[in-house]
Amino acid sequence: MCKHADQTEEFIHHLLENVYPCLELKLQNAIHCVYLKDYDEEHKDYLIELMQNLRNDFSSLVTCEQKLVFPSVMKVFNAKSAKEVPLPNLFDLMQLTRSKEHKIMSHVHNLTSLLDTNTFKNGAIKQHDLADSFNKNFVKEKYRWNKMIEDRLNACSCFRANVFRGLGLDPKEQQKKQA
Repeated sequence: MCKHADQTEEFIHHLLENVYPCLELKLQNAIHCVYLKDYDEEHKDYLIELMQNLRNDFSSLVTCEQKLVFPSVMKVFNAKSAKEVPLPNLFDLMQLTRSKEHKIMSHVHNLTSLLDTNTFKNGAIKQHDLADSFNKNFVKEKYRWNKMIEDRLNACSCFRANVFRGLGLDPKEQQKKQA
């Protein structure tokens, strides 16, 4: 296994053991905050609905990455040859996760907009913390992940070759086209 595979595995571990559990905890704390009872039903219900939608889509992303994306990335790194194992199409998987990330950030944007209204501007501390965590930490970590995969495609020959094999393309032919 190349050093890029080790670094990638470490980053996957970082996301699954540090970043995602922290965001999940913030989601739970924000949704179940006892101080939400202080707001009128209409505003409170809409706020809870937004946070539940965010939680559902975030959980969907985490499950998708745990079961499909991360194992597929490591499978591409670990493949000795395309004949041994069928290789996944990482481009489709990355597009799927980006679509999920976009949907999550749409919920975060709606949540942030709602929290900026007069109703919630000076309160809803856990909800503001949740939105800030997604706007800062989630965005930063997902950028680092996507950038790392892009860098692996550009700089790691074993990864790039197996990604092409996963697409059903001959890596040697692709190198000739790029030259």
